[in-house]
Amino acid sequence: MRSLLIVIAMIFLTPTLLWAVEDFKVSEYWDGHQIWFEAEAFDERSPNNNYKLGDAEGALDPADGAFGDIVTNVGGNGWLLYRFDISRTGGGEGLWRFVARIINPSNASDWLWVLGDDGDEIPKVDPGFVRPDHIIFENDTPNWAWVTDGDFGADGGTVNELQDGENVMMIWTRGSNLTDQYDVFMWTDALDYKPTDDDYINAESKKGLAVTPGEKLPSLWGRIKSE
Repeated sequence: MRSLLIVIAMIFLTPTLLWAVEDFKVSEYWDGHQIWFEAEAFDERSPNNNYKLGDAEGALDPADGAFGDIVTNVGGNGWLLYRFDISRTGGGEGLWRFVARIINPSNASDWLWVLGDDGDEIPKVDPGFVRPDHIIFENDTPNWAWVTDGDFGADGGTVNELQDGENVMMIWTRGSNLTDQYDVFMWTDALDYKPTDDDYINAESKKGLAVTPGEKLPSLWGRIKSE
């Protein structure tokens, strides 16, 4: 009850409050568009919290060279959810590739689900993933690297149809564990683009767009209930 009263008070006292201001970067390398965001900037995660922050939640010390904190899987099945707006890059609807800066020494892979491309409603349970359509990170990556493939050199689940404006992606557990470190995620419509650390460093920093309280209230209430 107390949490509900806090939410109501915040709505009436601060009608222009920014519910979710997220740091991200944009760029236009290889005559394309890119949006970059760090793995720890997820909007939601499964109630069992099997995905945890490495440093902030004491799950795993990030390897040298990480950009900030990392996300790892402490055990069990679950998911991470991210919302991102490709209109901030100047790009629009079409095929985009998901790329990640990770460490994954034993190809402990996961699944990728994208709203619109993989379904019209955000799933609450495993929607039934299949290989190779949804697999990501299936490769040996012992040191920090930008992984552009999903399944041992093939696209796997990395290429998806994104929609104009805001998109939703989810990472679902397949085999990830404490050997995995997820650092930075990126989407690009230049499907052959090979990113580098310097590309990420030099990309333009942005902030999330302002949204009305009503638009983000369900997400906020979900977070409060889970805490």
